[in-house]
Amino acid sequence: MGFSKAIIAIKGNHLDHLEKVSAILNYFDGVDDQEILEELSETAEYENDWTLLTDEEMVYVVEDDLIGELSQELAAAVYTFTVQTTSASYGFSYFEGDKNRVFLVQDGDIISDEGESLSIETGQEISEDIGEEDIVALASKLGISLEEE
Repeated sequence: MGFSKAIIAIKGNHLDHLEKVSAILNYFDGVDDQEILEELSETAEYENDWTLLTDEEMVYVVEDDLIGELSQELAAAVYTFTVQTTSASYGFSYFEGDKNRVFLVQDGDIISDEGESLSIETGQEISEDIGEEDIVALASKLGISLEEE
């Protein structure tokens, strides 16, 4: 079985704003909202000045408009990191104010390559050949661990 991980990383401690985060990301379904919020509260972490949300379904990390809105509403930098070895999907995004960067590769094809390169990309393979190690290294430069626990 392959390695899969999708993380939304919000700069700063936003554990007290998870209800707002959930609303912006459309986590709520109108039925199980309290249960969804409790689950998010149990899994969200604050580490190295980042609020980390695991996106088990790998849905929200690719919702660029919602991630951009989240960054604006919280006035914080937001990164996403995606590693899915089974489908060979690797990507990252960055939103802060009106700056953004989105890069996604699936099965060796560049799906999205938008925005100017970031300083954390220096020395990394940012091409159709990007892989798990590259995404893990990018996150690591920010103090974010994507390694399997």
